Amino acid sequence: MILTDEEKRMLDSSCGEGMRRAMEIIVTLAKTYDADRLIKISSAHLGATFKSHGIEGLEWVEELVEQGARCDLDQVLVTLNPRSFDNDHWREIGFEEQAVANQERLDRCYHRLGTIPVYSCVHYLLGNLPKRNDHFSWSGSSGQVLANSVLGAMGNREGVWANVAAAITGRTPEYGLHLKENRRGQVLVTTEDLDLSKFSAVDYATLGYFVGREINDQIPVFSGLPKHLTMEQVRGLAYSLPVAGAVPMFHVLGVTPEARTFEEAFGGEEPNRKLVVGAQDLKTVYDLLNTTQRGEVDLICFGCPHCTVTELREVASLLQGKRISENVRLWLCTSRWMKDLATHLGYREVIERAGGYILSDICAGPSAPFNYLKKGISVVATNSVKTAFYAPGTSKVDVLFGDTKKCIEAAIRGKWGN
Repeated sequence: MILTDEEKRMLDSSCGEGMRRAMEIIVTLAKTYDADRLIKISSAHLGATFKSHGIEGLEWVEELVEQGARCDLDQVLVTLNPRSFDNDHWREIGFEEQAVANQERLDRCYHRLGTIPVYSCVHYLLGNLPKRNDHFSWSGSSGQVLANSVLGAMGNREGVWANVAAAITGRTPEYGLHLKENRRGQVLVTTEDLDLSKFSAVDYATLGYFVGREINDQIPVFSGLPKHLTMEQVRGLAYSLPVAGAVPMFHVLGVTPEARTFEEAFGGEEPNRKLVVGAQDLKTVYDLLNTTQRGEVDLICFGCPHCTVTELREVASLLQGKRISENVRLWLCTSRWMKDLATHLGYREVIERAGGYILSDICAGPSAPFNYLKKGISVVATNSVKTAFYAPGTSKVDVLFGDTKKCIEAAIRGKWGN
């Protein structure tokens, strides 16, 4: 593997012990994947929950900081994924003081490291927006898939420590999706009997979940999707594809930047496979994600990925002049920036008057803290494929999965369905 003179100095402690340790991780990763060289990144996004770090990971980050490791924001924009709790409502929703203390300790570490605490998985809507052909290192599969697919930026799915090391060094190994030849489509996906004109963002997420489950880690090319997909619809595909599988990116013919034509999308080769998705396939997803037939609902949870202002507006419109059941809790998880915007636009007032909470900076998916909740939460309803997939395993709750309107109706009635 070839290192530049600057990279050799990073590795021999000339730039400090913290930098040396971070560079050692990057070089080890490069050797693992037989990368010929390292490349510069322009963007990094780091996991920020204490749950994902544990005490050992927290102490590791603290050691790096004490040894002088810092992010150079003039070279790499470094932001943070959601943390473990909401500052305003952690007592009401049942967080323990020790869990809060551990998270705040980790927050201080990342502040000293020099990161920007957006605490969101939709950081690409909050300024961390690499352009086409930029290289990045992001924690969180949904953002990584969207950046590769929709922005045309280039990055792999890597672990917490590799992301931290990349943010400090500004380097990552040149392998995987950093190489053009590894980004071509492999599976042609068509939706011949689906009425896409009526598809919501939740419908696209359901489609993405099914495709990811069928093709595992291959790259799909969607044919026949509308040319004018909204960001909510595109996001639905991006976040759901890697949930049940390990899809690293996707193409939409005539829409995404590397799929202007069939030939470009598949790199001049024929698809390895053709997959036709029908209505029955999407029904299968609902059957898989709904883990109970019970009608009672304890918690309605939105925000994996974090709610956008469009979603908050939709929920506010459904709750206008109404009140949720006294037996139900309603969470809408988003970033502090989006919560402030919802406050300014009046959406927060409508939601809180109805009995719900807009929670900021918190994860509603794989790192969701349902286990910290006060007793009484056994059934969670959600419009998120990701929350529905992870919650039964991480939080030992049953899940009811449906679109936004059905979830809000359940919040008001206290029961699911008719």
